Amino acid sequence: MIRRQLLRAATVALAAALAATGLQVATAASASAARTVYYDASRAGEFRTNFDQAAQIWNSRVSNVRLVPGTPASVTILVDDGWPRAQVTGLGSGRIWMGWQAVNQGYHRTRIASHEFGHILGLPDLRTGLCSDLMSGSSAPVSCTNANPTTTEANRVNQLFAGSLRASAVTGTYTWTEDADFGTFVVGGRPATENYPWLVYTSGCTGTLIKSNWVVTAKHCSTPSSVRVGSVNRSSGGTVVGVSRAVNHPTIDVKLFQLSSSVSYAPAPIPTSSGAVGTATRIIGWGLTCPVRGCGTAPTTAYELDTSIVADSRCSGINATYEICTNNPNGNSGACYGDSGGPQVRRINGVWNVIGATSRAGNNNATCATGPSIYGDLSSIRSWINTQVGGLPA
Repeated sequence: MIRRQLLRAATVALAAALAATGLQVATAASASAARTVYYDASRAGEFRTNFDQAAQIWNSRVSNVRLVPGTPASVTILVDDGWPRAQVTGLGSGRIWMGWQAVNQGYHRTRIASHEFGHILGLPDLRTGLCSDLMSGSSAPVSCTNANPTTTEANRVNQLFAGSLRASAVTGTYTWTEDADFGTFVVGGRPATENYPWLVYTSGCTGTLIKSNWVVTAKHCSTPSSVRVGSVNRSSGGTVVGVSRAVNHPTIDVKLFQLSSSVSYAPAPIPTSSGAVGTATRIIGWGLTCPVRGCGTAPTTAYELDTSIVADSRCSGINATYEICTNNPNGNSGACYGDSGGPQVRRINGVWNVIGATSRAGNNNATCATGPSIYGDLSSIRSWINTQVGGLPA
């Protein structure tokens, strides 16, 4: 009798000590109350180990649910060439895809696996940009390796599986690049995660350095007396340099600025092809972070948004030969007033290449991000640009 009491007291003490460090122990009582969620990672290929690690992480931090490999499974894990995503059909059930697109960009594999399990366990995306938050997902830097839920995230999962919170709203599809829960714009974007050396602030618009003394932007933007090159902060950093002249493209909404002197920042290459439908891209600019003209002031720090090229048919009035139709993730994210002329970039061999300059909405709506956006296709006019600037960098 005394030994059983001592054993029970020791177990309680151990659980309290581990809880203080962020871990939770499943006692006999809690283990019997825990719901088992079986997952099938047999088709996850080389990522199976990452999902097993992620399951162990979650099991060490929550007490009301256990992730266990086995069949019949309520969670199926697959692999494809797209973005990681979770299709949640109910609390503790659905499908997960480990997408190579995020892995190829350098995102941490076990963090992705743990994040996607978080959706299955009832957690939405929270685009805080913080590495410490597991559900911040891709809004945190690529260098982030944290695969552990915060205490708040773990507590919410425990509450959901205890039935103390409503679980009716957890269903849906969550994609690694979706930014609907972070802010409202570049609309729906996040503060720049890199100090892009080729980013240019052009007094109310955005541009891109394509040669040491040449900038590309939108034709409809005014021509300023000077621009700031090499800083994501529009009021400090980088180099302020004069503008000597402007050259408009004869057909589309693209303009070139010649600078009065060369700068030392590395320009963004223009590739020979902008990319096929589905190509992952990023847009960057100092446009409004709310979707209606006059709704606020432009941010001091440039915002970025991960998006993709979509079919030309989705953009009204597009010049398919010389323009790009670009997706508005979640139906409420995209370029806005002030982003005009700003870069649309894609990674090629690990290097950001500029493929587009922000032009206009693709649905003729004055409210930003309600439809795809149209960008001038710089790759399609590369030879014209090459002639105007006296030869692009090799």
